[in-house]
Amino acid sequence: MLLRSCTTHTGLTPRRNLAAMHPPGETCMPIATTIDSALTGPALTEPPKGPAAPGCVINPYALAEVMTGRRIDWKQVEDKPAMLEQVLGVPYEELFDPKFGGPLYIGGARQEDGSMRAQRSTLLDVEVPKGGDDLERAPMAELGGLATLKDVAKALNVNALDDLAIACIDWSTISRLRITLDLPQAVRDLRMARNYTPDVVRTISNDPALRLGNSVDWSPPGGTWEDAGRFFNETAEFFDPVQGAVANCYFIAALSAIAWSQPYRIAQQTRATGQGQGQFFDRVTFYKPDGQGVDRDIEVSETVPKTAGGFPIYARSSEDGEAWPAIYEKAFAKLKTGTTTDHPDITATGWGDCVWATAQLTGGSRAYYDTASRSADQLWNTLRSNCLSYRTIRPMTAWTYGSGADSPDHVDYSAANVVGSHCYTVLGWAYRNCRRYILLRNPWGSTEATVGSLDATVYAYDVSWWRPIALKDTDGTFAMEIGTFKKYFAGFGVVS
Repeated sequence: MLLRSCTTHTGLTPRRNLAAMHPPGETCMPIATTIDSALTGPALTEPPKGPAAPGCVINPYALAEVMTGRRIDWKQVEDKPAMLEQVLGVPYEELFDPKFGGPLYIGGARQEDGSMRAQRSTLLDVEVPKGGDDLERAPMAELGGLATLKDVAKALNVNALDDLAIACIDWSTISRLRITLDLPQAVRDLRMARNYTPDVVRTISNDPALRLGNSVDWSPPGGTWEDAGRFFNETAEFFDPVQGAVANCYFIAALSAIAWSQPYRIAQQTRATGQGQGQFFDRVTFYKPDGQGVDRDIEVSETVPKTAGGFPIYARSSEDGEAWPAIYEKAFAKLKTGTTTDHPDITATGWGDCVWATAQLTGGSRAYYDTASRSADQLWNTLRSNCLSYRTIRPMTAWTYGSGADSPDHVDYSAANVVGSHCYTVLGWAYRNCRRYILLRNPWGSTEATVGSLDATVYAYDVSWWRPIALKDTDGTFAMEIGTFKKYFAGFGVVS
């Protein structure tokens, strides 16, 4: 049973206990809780296995820029889903779940246990006929000559109709049945490979066959290493890190979590390498997780991979001209690859564990909490036990299931605008109209969940001031009811 006290506050009253302070506006605070025998349930020291394991996905907005070869001002695009469909060649409703085999999961594959893991893309091995126009290059050019399903099966080079899977079926009119068929994998791969050439695939995913020596420079196809800009515009903010065109959402979510809960930890450590103004290296310290000490100090310059048009391919900041997320990503790539050069393979950062990455950046101890074995009350108490005045004081990240079909409730990620096999930053909690919300941020800097959400401005006490977080803004931050979170997310983790 949960007892509540609903009040309206018109201003702030100085109090010694920050946890008891309330931001301006209406709040509804829990004052007593009696729940299951355990407040939070025992934490795990290793990530969950199977479909509940943390996964990864590519930022579709960054991928669209790679595909078009130009920077897109997404704030000026009125219909973002339509543009993504046109550029990426996949229906928007099929983008956010790997079960559809879309381009955001290139470089990864579903395993037998349902988990998503890094894997060399099969698109690199597809032989695509050269030349021809859009009609000639289509696997089924003469659509007008297909009169029966048997003709369709023959055109797709399948042995029988029962080899064609039905994606959906509906009575469209009194006299007609509308059927959508899933294309055979070979046809899907061919169509995908026409758009996602080997150069594109090697830009967005790691190709182990091209593994370089420790002293060999790497560059993405068509990319060059250029100055990233200023390390900081002001300071590290949780909304700064934005994921690029590689599946390392786990690392970007970790950066955001640390910038929010431990703002002094993100720092620029610099030494000169020559007399020139631009001759210096930044140092980033990585740790062995779970309090095992320093792993390595990595030194990198402030050049990062950019396109021929001069815009970043991989991590960037939401603030123009700011470089620190890209510099941290570059240092992480150097740690992962073990290279001694200043041009590490950024695609090697694809696919990982957001809690582990957080511990690599802080040296803290990991704790994992799956959602399936816990009640909403236990998740709520775990969240609040790691917060002070609505804000996380220990870096927290959360992740979704490998596919919505793998969740206990078989949720539809696309309908909820939630991304499958994806990592998010946990910012804190909110209590409005006697409803409990968890505050989250998508590391894409966009694409907020629409199910069980809160459309308001919430406040969190940021060290010394009440920071407003406008959930109406399309910047990736959103609030989700804790019960909805339990359905759509596989778990969250804390590093302390």
